[in-house]
Amino acid sequence: MNSTDRQLHFSETFVISCGTVTIDIHTAKVLLIQWRRTGEYFLPKGRKDIGESLEETAMRETYEETGIPVQLLPIKMQTLATVSTRIGVSQEVERISEPIAVAQRVSEGKLKIIFWYVAQGDSNRARVEGTQQENEEFDTIWVAVDKVASTLSFEDDRRIATRALNLIHSKLEP
Repeated sequence: MNSTDRQLHFSETFVISCGTVTIDIHTAKVLLIQWRRTGEYFLPKGRKDIGESLEETAMRETYEETGIPVQLLPIKMQTLATVSTRIGVSQEVERISEPIAVAQRVSEGKLKIIFWYVAQGDSNRARVEGTQQENEEFDTIWVAVDKVASTLSFEDDRRIATRALNLIHSKLEP
């Protein structure tokens, strides 16, 4: 193993974030946010609070940025995670709510690690107003699954959304 295979980051040099690819299976739409300042389209995500689980962070941040409550969507996927035999689950896991991707970014010398989940939401539900933090100026939009990749502004978001949509393709109603 060479020296580039390992990195060590102490707590003051990294941040953990979580986000979702939120899908309304019944309408075949994906939840996005648009930053009013730049017009860029993103998947919702944000920083983990102290004591909060990754799953809780993903759902809370999606809700805060969009005003839409979501639930993680268990999906069938390949993973290197181990299956706990103490909870009576067989090695054949059909549907799990684990991260579908992890992204790393370095900005201003700080490492940002983002865990991505698949979630479901209701595109017909009115968004709750007042959930965004003071510096968040996002509009909430639902985009048809066939328009998501061309709408998202960044390649990482396009790749993550495409993976999520491929994983749940059989669940989408026409």
